[in-house]
Amino acid sequence: MTSEVCMMNRLAVVLAADSATTVSRWVDGKREERYFKGANKIFQLSNRHPIGMMIFDSASILSVPWETIIKSFRQEIGIKSFNTVEDYASELFSYLNNNQRYFPEQKQIEQLARAAQGVSYGIIISAIKDVDDADRSAAIDSAFSERDRALAEIGLPNGLNEDNVEQALGDTRAAVSDVMADFLQHIEVPVPANIDGWSDTAIREVIKNPDRYLSTTGLVFAGFGDHEFFPSMVEYCHCGIVSGRHIYKRQAAETIDHDKPAWISGFAQTSMTDTFSLGLSADVYESLMVAVNDTIKSFAEDIAAQSGGQMAAIDDVEALLQSAKDKIRDAVLDKARKEHSLPLRSVLSSLPVDEMAELAETLITLQSLKEKVTKPSETVGGPVDVAIVTKHEGLVWIKRKHFFNSDINSRYQLRQAALNT
Repeated sequence: MTSEVCMMNRLAVVLAADSATTVSRWVDGKREERYFKGANKIFQLSNRHPIGMMIFDSASILSVPWETIIKSFRQEIGIKSFNTVEDYASELFSYLNNNQRYFPEQKQIEQLARAAQGVSYGIIISAIKDVDDADRSAAIDSAFSERDRALAEIGLPNGLNEDNVEQALGDTRAAVSDVMADFLQHIEVPVPANIDGWSDTAIREVIKNPDRYLSTTGLVFAGFGDHEFFPSMVEYCHCGIVSGRHIYKRQAAETIDHDKPAWISGFAQTSMTDTFSLGLSADVYESLMVAVNDTIKSFAEDIAAQSGGQMAAIDDVEALLQSAKDKIRDAVLDKARKEHSLPLRSVLSSLPVDEMAELAETLITLQSLKEKVTKPSETVGGPVDVAIVTKHEGLVWIKRKHFFNSDINSRYQLRQAALNT
């Protein structure tokens, strides 16, 4: 896991991120995790222009590090610039789709097949639960048919078309069917003649819901396009590769303008950023509303009982209870907005750039401290990297870790200097 912050006002963008990374592996059927604190999560997307990028969740695509991909893209575009931050994101996705040498076809097929095999196991196990042995085949067939009907209502994710899907089905169907047949024999269920149809359903489930089954990476692009006088941010979720096409979903976008002077948001683990900017974190708000939902009806019933009234005699009692819950929710959010969100936005809009950087670093440090004292595993931690992007200075580092000492690497310094000549 990780914790990242992006904040913007009319002067600049500030990006901050911790350095923790988690590496998982399976040993003797048990999941083992290792934590390291040297990951790079903030990158300069162009050597010449004011655009930066952050990543979170998976640090690689099919074992290719995002860091390698981003730096290769940076070299590829050279002095080329784009009108908006959104255009930089689109260019990166085009670069990924046009450079298949990074992602061998066989690795793409294996990834999709593994995910579809897992889906097929889940459907079968769920279908035969509490079902007599004689009825298992019919129950499984019904479950796959029901899932297939549900999938028909879901569109394809961005970047894919039906030709890509048909190619993926042809590439992975046999592998999924073979594994499914072995599993059916293991649980003593006859292998059906239409097992390939079951496999297709499992594969389509993965393709249409890639963020559930494939490795995902959050991508945050922030800075200035050529036609942008104020900064903007766009967030995408990269959801894997199918038939040579990268799947990505646009999650959010924000633009500073004459009406919106400032903005701040956290990514990945965000509880401290949410508490600071909104007045309460998402988990606290969710717990509060669950408690309200669980308590308010029993409270109303107690009042009615002690006053001699009858709840059943009240028309639309559920609507009245829901109205009360909505009023509580609105009151909480309105107070948080007035006392935290609006004042913070007002201050952030006029905050000097160096103080924005200090604020972003502090929020990451607080999240790291919270994880350290409340959880046995430190999933946020290590050095905090902080970068500022302005319209004319471009991306500059306020804090940045290095795995080497640049003072004793003169050739590296000369290579970097040559990029700006």
